[in-house]
Amino acid sequence: MKFIRARVMLAAGLIAAAGAVTGTVLAAVPASAASGPVVLVDPCHGSGLVRPAVYDIGCMPSNEFVSNLSWTSWRSVAFGSGVLRVNNCTPASSCGPSKFTRYPILTVLWGAKPWPHHAGRDYFSRLTWIFTGKRPAHTPVSQTFTLPTT
Repeated sequence: MKFIRARVMLAAGLIAAAGAVTGTVLAAVPASAASGPVVLVDPCHGSGLVRPAVYDIGCMPSNEFVSNLSWTSWRSVAFGSGVLRVNNCTPASSCGPSKFTRYPILTVLWGAKPWPHHAGRDYFSRLTWIFTGKRPAHTPVSQTFTLPTT
């Protein structure tokens, strides 16, 4: 239990430090540098999301998605927390409607880049999540993904 608390405290400290650095960098960027907030591109509809509560990674009904998102910062880097929900049914099982296992995570959206075909808008190109408690078997404590532009 102490090991998990230490990991969570370390992750929170890293996020806080990154937030301080981001704030310093942002203070040097003119307000007119972008025409609006950086967006998270919804892969299902191609729209830009700002501070979404849910993000479907696979755009179907997916086997995993992030829910209960709460954001503490949304600038050129976004910090938040949420729950990764992973479908634990297999085609061979008879579990009826999909059953999802919940894993608490910290989330970081980063790598802001110009959003193709959206003049003056930026999008987050990377998502990192950090497990703060239990996690799926054989899964590292943190994972980083490249995000779609459409």
